Amino acid sequence: MTNEQAKRIGRMIATARRNRGWSLRRFSVEVGISHSSLQKLERGEYTERPDWLIRIADTLGIDPERITRVAGPQIAANLPGMRTYFRAKYELSQDDIDVVERAVEDIQRKHKDTER
Repeated sequence: MTNEQAKRIGRMIATARRNRGWSLRRFSVEVGISHSSLQKLERGEYTERPDWLIRIADTLGIDPERITRVAGPQIAANLPGMRTYFRAKYELSQDDIDVVERAVEDIQRKHKDTER
């Protein structure tokens, strides 16, 4: 991630936090990341922590796609796999995750077919 991308993400996060009326300390408690780390992130002194960006986006209600558009594909490449995400986020069973995984594969296949 470039310095400019890190600064843009930092501004996006800071704006969303302020829009909620949260101080940096309150945000730290809500998201479970240290105050000093969040302060650095908002200043654009980003350390490669995609797991933090997922938590932050979820806590602030930021569409993760916005972060991916700013940060570029290298962030998406470092995100956890679908199984890990759905198990942690939604506490789905293995059978339910299998269903979701097949549905996503079907969508990807259809998307590839329309590109041809």
